[in-house]
Amino acid sequence: MQLAAELQRTHHRHQRQRQQQDTTPMCRQIQLTISDHTVAGDAVADDGEDLFIPPLNFAMVDNGIFRSGFPEPANFSFLQTLGLRSIIYLCPEPYPEANMEFLKSNGIKLFQFGIEGHKEPFVNIPEDTIREALEVVLDVRNHPVIIHCKRGKHRTGCLVGCYRKLQKWCLSSVFDEYQRFAAAKARVSDQRFVELFDISSMKHLPIPFSCLKRKR
Repeated sequence: MQLAAELQRTHHRHQRQRQQQDTTPMCRQIQLTISDHTVAGDAVADDGEDLFIPPLNFAMVDNGIFRSGFPEPANFSFLQTLGLRSIIYLCPEPYPEANMEFLKSNGIKLFQFGIEGHKEPFVNIPEDTIREALEVVLDVRNHPVIIHCKRGKHRTGCLVGCYRKLQKWCLSSVFDEYQRFAAAKARVSDQRFVELFDISSMKHLPIPFSCLKRKR
């Protein structure tokens, strides 16, 4: 009985030793894994300060031409990457001081065409104003340029839609693009304006857009 008890104690002692041997490396591995994760998390946090944030509804229209909603200070770093020469602003309200300071510090010229942002059915889009804005868009000396209103939907959509007509887009494609940005806020009056916009008086102007360049 004494021998059996001693053998049992020896068995339990060896079993505990094996358990310690098995668990020790695992504990060390878990500790290292947590440490590696913490370092990676800090790196992501540091990189996060350099992330660029485009303005609402930002998109490229053509080479050197962009569109968006109203740029906020958080978007300024992104706008710097575009190397902008000009901004076409389609709202009547004064440009905010912070935005004006950004333009001055980056040598960007502001073209403001104040179009009221009325809702249907009382929408009045001034054709002459759109025409003047298009002339600025067509002048490559103003490129790179970004067109924006408040949300980058209606006023910006009308200007880009008329510009697409100059590029000889079919109306269905023009309206598809408009609706992609306006979404549930799409206005029949905007699309009607684009459809009836007369481009004949602007055909003499050069249209230096990539989609009109044909390979010989």
